[in-house]
Amino acid sequence: MFKSSIVRKFHELKTLPPPKVLKQKLDDYIIGQEKPKKILSVAVYNHYLKIKDREEKVQNVSQLDLLKARYQNEVDKLAIAKERAKNDFSSAGNNNQGTPVPATTQEFEIGLKSMKARISAQEEKIAHSDFQLQLAKSNIMLIGPSGSGKTMLTTTMAKHLHVPISISDCTQLTQAGYTGDDVHEVIKRLLINSNYSKDLCEKGIVVLDEVDKLAKKKSKDSGGKDVSGEGVQQSLLKLLEGHQVEFYLDRPVDPKEADRQLRKTGVHSPMSIREHYSINTENILFVLSGAFVGLDKIVYRRLNPQLSDEEFNEIKNYEFIINSNDNKVSTLSLAQPEDLVNFGLIPEMIGRVPIVTALEPLEESDLFNILSKPKNSFVKQYEYIFQKIGITLKFTSKALKKISKWALINKTGARGLKSILERVLLECNYDCPESGIRYILITEKNVNHIIKESGHSLKIGESEPIKYYSRADQDLFRIEAAKEDKELEKDLDKLFGTTPTIK
Repeated sequence: MFKSSIVRKFHELKTLPPPKVLKQKLDDYIIGQEKPKKILSVAVYNHYLKIKDREEKVQNVSQLDLLKARYQNEVDKLAIAKERAKNDFSSAGNNNQGTPVPATTQEFEIGLKSMKARISAQEEKIAHSDFQLQLAKSNIMLIGPSGSGKTMLTTTMAKHLHVPISISDCTQLTQAGYTGDDVHEVIKRLLINSNYSKDLCEKGIVVLDEVDKLAKKKSKDSGGKDVSGEGVQQSLLKLLEGHQVEFYLDRPVDPKEADRQLRKTGVHSPMSIREHYSINTENILFVLSGAFVGLDKIVYRRLNPQLSDEEFNEIKNYEFIINSNDNKVSTLSLAQPEDLVNFGLIPEMIGRVPIVTALEPLEESDLFNILSKPKNSFVKQYEYIFQKIGITLKFTSKALKKISKWALINKTGARGLKSILERVLLECNYDCPESGIRYILITEKNVNHIIKESGHSLKIGESEPIKYYSRADQDLFRIEAAKEDKELEKDLDKLFGTTPTIK
């Protein structure tokens, strides 16, 4: 739920941050993916620039109407003033034809000329050809493996801009009249996340995740109907392009307001009120995302038509392709609209999503950096959790590298790192709270021990269980850390400030 202070931050955003600033904010939280971050920053900047342009044009038209109304009002006042002055002179016995105009009416006429000039300037501005231009929507499609950062990119951007965002899983959507969520549910979720503010909702972001699951089925059972595939794609067309969506939604009643109503009338007010909403999706940014498993094969086949079916099927990895400069390029980054059509998306839908970018598959070095470098990295989160219970938790760089290699083999992306850390720290989370333990060091051998217990096929070296250190073992904790990680040794020297001694 968005608080009113967050709502005000967006409305008071007089200058939209340029794409470079937007990308810098993404860099703080997301490792790698340089091109997708640039594309998303430019697309979001242009989208909200379009909104500001439209609002300015509406404001200019309103100002012209207001000026014309004020001008007519002043004209009427001038006519009344002249008539009143004429009567005053007549009653004084001055019947000369050359009745002088009082100074007050002369001031009226000067003001009218100035106002007329402002009206002319405003009309000329509105009549200009640029004023009639309507900037088109620029919805975005993010393609990439699971855990590559598709959702993280969008949520981080929305958080920085203080705009509401809703994330909907397309696998739950069905055509109207069938069991499941209607496509209008995605707008309802956005409205709820906008604290039921219509204006803020119409400037929000809707993420349609798992959109690849809406692909047309290659073969259908006889008598069956694809109610969660092509039919949903057709239903989304109007939303993506810009459409007035009308629905009823139960809005919770403010408890304070309900309490005041009870004291005033003695009658309990309902906990929610059913209200009618009409939301225009013209200014809502839609971000479609999905793993698109198998799309790399379609792209690879298009780029290598000379390969026979047998040669094509013998290829083990379609994720990358070698270009003319002998550089390894992500196959998904070369996807074209025709590839998406072959995958199963309808052309009408692809036409309403003009910006398509692919996220690079994460490599071991990317996973290693994701573990510790971002502001909200998993390692920093766990260190903070243990810090709350009075325990200093540290990982050596070798341990993080082994965890990265484990996640790479699992092919679960950045999301899989948290799962592995949970497994590594399970016993620590169980044993350490309200104990005499004050320091925990996770080494490569400790990670090897967890891998060995899990029965994973990853090759490991020596292994040993995680050691716990009491307050009196601080020096031993630092010495053990220094043996495996010199950088960690420096960090601990800064943290504790004294040099450890071997007892």
